[in-house]
Amino acid sequence: MSILTQYRERLHLKDVEQGIHQQKKSAGYFTGLAKVGILLDATDEATKIAALKFVDQLKKEAGNVQVLGYVDRKEIKEELPFDSFCKKDLDWLWRPKDATTNQFKAQNYDLLINLCQTDCFPLEYLAVSINANYKIGTLTDYPNNYDLMLDSKNLSKYLEQVNFFLVKFSN
Repeated sequence: MSILTQYRERLHLKDVEQGIHQQKKSAGYFTGLAKVGILLDATDEATKIAALKFVDQLKKEAGNVQVLGYVDRKEIKEELPFDSFCKKDLDWLWRPKDATTNQFKAQNYDLLINLCQTDCFPLEYLAVSINANYKIGTLTDYPNNYDLMLDSKNLSKYLEQVNFFLVKFSN
């Protein structure tokens, strides 16, 4: 990794940490979810299909589910069934800067779920900067990013764990 990339990564992580400290948390359970936000890496077709099945199931239980996907390419070539952004929509520190992500970020969510299983700076930044009462994400080196971190590199297992905790916390 070049020195310039290491510098960019340090600046990005510093920006993420500042976003964590500005968040206000409220205690509560998952009963009566009015608005749920889903972040996902939409680059892989299998991930998109699994995520959309999960979103359809979640829409039956929660009223308003909004999805934002990141495509790790310069341009999005195909039409996606949810809002999305790509590399051209990022600034130098991998922060999304387009209108779609700003609109998604400006809303308040009862629950935010990051379905990305790998290190993805744009989705990490969004997960930290979005105002949500409760955040679920995959295990990272930064324990303050999420309220609940799940350790699974397999998306289907990860979704099973998310469902398990949603059911347990709803009771």
